[in-house]
Amino acid sequence: MSTSNKFNKLFLVLALSGSTLLLNGCVTALVGGAALGAGAVVGSDSRPIDVQVDDEKIEYNVIKILKSDAQRSKYENFRVDAVSVNGNVLIVGQTLDTSYLNECIEKIRHVKGIKRIFNQVEIKAPVGTGVVANDTIITSKVKSALLFGSKISSGRFKVYTEDSVVYLLGYVTKEEGQRAINQARKVNGIKKIHPIFDYMDASGTPNSTDGAPVTTANTVSSASLTQSSSSIETDNAVDNGGAVLEDDDNLLSPSAPAAPL
Repeated sequence: MSTSNKFNKLFLVLALSGSTLLLNGCVTALVGGAALGAGAVVGSDSRPIDVQVDDEKIEYNVIKILKSDAQRSKYENFRVDAVSVNGNVLIVGQTLDTSYLNECIEKIRHVKGIKRIFNQVEIKAPVGTGVVANDTIITSKVKSALLFGSKISSGRFKVYTEDSVVYLLGYVTKEEGQRAINQARKVNGIKKIHPIFDYMDASGTPNSTDGAPVTTANTVSSASLTQSSSSIETDNAVDNGGAVLEDDDNLLSPSAPAAPL
């Protein structure tokens, strides 16, 4: 790929990121420098620029589907968002309108480039602004924990928090994924951690797959692996985020605790 084409791809990633923020009503975040932050993530992201562009397109198209009916997708009835990493799409939020949700998911299944859909939408009334604000704080603390964690490239991870449940998405090594989970566990107030990882020792390029499978169980598995990774209860000291041993220095290097806000 020529240097010019690479810059064009990079610009498209940033442009689509901004469009997604606008679609979600995050105008302040965009104007406040989210585009610059996205650029930093692009630089340290393990996904090729082509894949990042694909993910931004997927995310944009999925959110358009979720918002396609202006009446039924009103915030007070249907609070559902989407994130795409490496062709793995997380759909998360709350709604009581299961009929509309299912209609959306059926359309999303045929969006080009999606490998697997992780449906984590809860069937209940949307959470209030207090919960949303607390989720934002948790996300910031987890990102900070990853940033200061030893042997973790924080730009490889996307962090999304919904009702105190943290979703970690990324294209990483297995060891780095385990370190990230353990870093996230240091943050107070988290109910569960759901990892959605593709590992670098497996194929991770999204394919165009009409009729992508939908995962709805509490066990979250990586789309390109046979081994499943269960959601992690943060009060479970034995599991320790999937690490082999809690005191295994080769796997879990010492790292700083999450920085307080």
